[in-house]
Amino acid sequence: MKKIYSLFAAVIVAATVNAQTATQVVNENFSFTGALNANGWATHSGTAGQLLSDGNAAKLVAGNSEDVNKAFTTSYSVEAGKKNEANYSATINIANATGLTTAGDYFLMFGSTAGSSVTSFFARLYVKGSATGYTLGILNNSSAGALPTYGTELPYGTAANIVVNYTIDNTLATPTNVATLQVNAQSLLTNSSGTSAAPTTLASVAIREAGNATIGTGNISIDNLSANTISATTLAASVVNATKSNLVKNTIVGNTIMFAAKADVQLVNMNGQIVKTASVNENTSLEVATLPKGTYIVTGIVNGKTVSQKIIKK
Repeated sequence: MKKIYSLFAAVIVAATVNAQTATQVVNENFSFTGALNANGWATHSGTAGQLLSDGNAAKLVAGNSEDVNKAFTTSYSVEAGKKNEANYSATINIANATGLTTAGDYFLMFGSTAGSSVTSFFARLYVKGSATGYTLGILNNSSAGALPTYGTELPYGTAANIVVNYTIDNTLATPTNVATLQVNAQSLLTNSSGTSAAPTTLASVAIREAGNATIGTGNISIDNLSANTISATTLAASVVNATKSNLVKNTIVGNTIMFAAKADVQLVNMNGQIVKTASVNENTSLEVATLPKGTYIVTGIVNGKTVSQKIIKK
């Protein structure tokens, strides 16, 4: 399944940004054998050369200290007065509890710079462990007392396909920066706990090995790593009008989806697969009782414009 998940994640991203332009800035499948810092990555902290790929995935090792980053093909400048977005996706797997902390620590994130000095990190992916499994979480940035938002525990040895989205919304009177995390078909996690200043530039994806052999980020496998930046947008009049033409009435769904407009629609799951298609009318419903719980993207054409809305099936 190597490379396929990254393609599915790209489909999801394309569905959610509508007319915005997505640019892939990192595409890493770790198909080489040896040190990451000899294969397009740069060490910015710790003991250089510790982080290795076995030809299939990058392997973090409990007790190691190397932190590395891979520069974007094009740095992303965060624009004032606009909504700015970037995302990354990967396949994560953790075989056992060795080296994990019960409090959690972060190991994958965006960097505001690239190369030998990277010190500011955003959209941080966390992991914590118990005797029975591991749990992934998300933190938008940092500040004293800021806590990540965690999902549902996965058994050790179970792969987690993740998509992290980071949004810096400078169209608001009080700008916000928010990170979301999708883990397999779990409910979408949202975090804005960190109150540190938002970045002015995003320039890399970084991997971090922290703690020691018994407490830290543990032994983690990372594969199918991809990152995208999304063209910044302003909330123009055409966008305001489009928001009045919502496609879906109920974004939290039980057994039916209620529609606010006539459209030919598709439902796409978080693996990028089209799971249902239908033609719907205004104020009609679509039965989805047989679909698994989780997050989906509903797309359709409303008043000549492509509309995509995220729904959560409970």
